Amino acid sequence: MNNSLSRLVPRLREPALQLLASVIIVFLLGFGADILLQRAIELFVAGIVEQDTLFYSAVRQQDVFAQNILAVIKQLSFLALGVGFVIALVFLFIPFYRRPRSTKVFQSGSKQLLKATLLTLRGIATVTFIFLVVTAIYELFLRIVGNQPPFFLLAALVTASMYVFILAYSLFDYAKELRAMYPGAVAKRRTNHHEGRSRK
Repeated sequence: MNNSLSRLVPRLREPALQLLASVIIVFLLGFGADILLQRAIELFVAGIVEQDTLFYSAVRQQDVFAQNILAVIKQLSFLALGVGFVIALVFLFIPFYRRPRSTKVFQSGSKQLLKATLLTLRGIATVTFIFLVVTAIYELFLRIVGNQPPFFLLAALVTASMYVFILAYSLFDYAKELRAMYPGAVAKRRTNHHEGRSRK
């Protein structure tokens, strides 16, 4: 047992810790951004429901149905983020347990990791800001033109659904890029090793 632990510890040094920290930061931002947008859409729908209190029962039933659908979208988005985080950790860290890594190779890869992480963080922040602006515009239109439940409820549900899909794609693309980055480093290490042996 001690031997297995002693072999495992070197594999969990800086490269793996950097990768783990990057994945956690990206998924935490994704989770927080999802909570923020879903909350903004919930408040928007709540404003519609408040205006519809004086309308006939069919309109109120429509509002309740939209709130239920929005709650389902919210729960599915949280579930997808959690499952995606676990899957990303499993598939990204499998190579660290299979073969030893070259510290020199990962020193060059750490810059690529930082660049990919920053680009993903910027993308998530940008997309969230855009959708928040869209939701604010819907809210402004609602105040100007008055109550039109079918259009605004549909707009809120479509906005929430589109945001979940785009956020999921951004996180999937980030995990895919990392997955391609580190096996590429292993291939580079093997190529350098074979070249060194051929020179000898």
